[in-house]
Amino acid sequence: MKKFKYIILTTLLVALGACENVDFGDTNVNPNGAGEANTSSLMAGAMSRYSTLTGRNDLLKPTLYVQYQTQVTYVDEMLYNEAAVSWYNYYVQTLSNLQLVIDINSDEANHNTILLSQGAPVNQIAVAEIFKIIIFKRITDTWGDIPYAQALQDKDNLSPVYDSQSSIYESMLAQLKTSRDNLDDTKLGPTGDILFGGDVAKWKKMVNSLILQFSLQLSNKYPSASGIAATAFNEALSDPSGVIEDLADEAWFLYNEDFQNPFAANRKPDYFLSQEFTDALKGLGTTSNTLLDGRINVYSNDPTKDGVPYGFANGSGAGKAGMSDLIWTELAPLQLLTSSYTYLNRADAANLGWTSENASAMLKLGIERSFQTLDAHYGTTIGGSASTYATARVADMVAAGATKVIAEEKWVSLFPNGFDAWSEWRRTDFPTLIPATDFFNDGQIPRRYNYPTEESSLNETNYNAGVGTLSPSTDKNTSRFWWDQ
Repeated sequence: MKKFKYIILTTLLVALGACENVDFGDTNVNPNGAGEANTSSLMAGAMSRYSTLTGRNDLLKPTLYVQYQTQVTYVDEMLYNEAAVSWYNYYVQTLSNLQLVIDINSDEANHNTILLSQGAPVNQIAVAEIFKIIIFKRITDTWGDIPYAQALQDKDNLSPVYDSQSSIYESMLAQLKTSRDNLDDTKLGPTGDILFGGDVAKWKKMVNSLILQFSLQLSNKYPSASGIAATAFNEALSDPSGVIEDLADEAWFLYNEDFQNPFAANRKPDYFLSQEFTDALKGLGTTSNTLLDGRINVYSNDPTKDGVPYGFANGSGAGKAGMSDLIWTELAPLQLLTSSYTYLNRADAANLGWTSENASAMLKLGIERSFQTLDAHYGTTIGGSASTYATARVADMVAAGATKVIAEEKWVSLFPNGFDAWSEWRRTDFPTLIPATDFFNDGQIPRRYNYPTEESSLNETNYNAGVGTLSPSTDKNTSRFWWDQ
């Protein structure tokens, strides 16, 4: 019997060995599949994937941290639970798609008629690089030190080095400038561009406005008017291509039946506007504003109602206000970068002494643009009250301090963009937010996300290095990374 088993095993091994030289031809080729990568589809796919990321970690959690919203059913995020959070959705089919666009266009052997019809390679590369930087800012501002330089080089590398946040910001600012200067508006723009439809001139303004935002994020590390942050800010502000000043140049994600607003994928009855946010809009809260802010008519589903008090395990949404259906619905547009935010950043820089612009004038323009762009994108008519409100807020700068008022107005203007609002709050500590009462962590509003679970096992050395740069050096949501220290 043993001899018989041995014969069978030997025969099987011979047969398997023989298979090594068999040519199966096109047996496993999908005749209906794409023959080669389509860069237009890759770019559009990356942009649409990023703009539709949804769920607690990829959309809602920061809106809780900055107290735009409050939870009444599953309250663990609002109460600052310590939980590892994956960054998979940012790297896979998002950053990786954009890198593939760059790689394909960088090889002149690929410059055939089909590729060139999807946009001049120089413009495809530049736009892909710019959007990569937008995503990388989100990641580093959320976790701290992250895989950056090696992240997209080798798909089989499961242990890429974590770059320091300081070097990441230095690289991002440099890449934005390079990409802006490489953009050529005499050539065809990318057909996969879902933001500006391949309008290269708008991308140049977008880049300069991004540089304003990025450099201000470093204002606590480089506060001097002659420092690298202020220098980058002024270079972008004076660039002949301009910055986003008009509604027509703003970057908004416009959704449709196949490409839907990410808020709509979540269970709305679990979330309400916070009492703190609605009070601020009504001029009744702890912010320096004492007037009714007309934007409440866009943000709230019932401006006459209060929000839910923030940070309690047993809150109730009965009779309370939630986010407006103008925003929390499948087809509602969402802002990426607006003229309002750009003017408010200019007010911020002027207040820091970085520029010779008038901070009050920039603040007023920023507020007025906020009202105007909401009217334009949500079909409202609140703009008529903008000038009166903005004039009052300029007066508040004297009594409350310009830094406080500018930061509070950014908080309101950025709604419901929780990630950018969270970054602004961590930089300025305004508006004044009181941590949740029934907290799960050590009683502080989170400053970051905990690193993904798999990093401590698959990439332990680099994970430990990343944690080591935090203050304190523990993987907690209250530890601070470089620009927040």
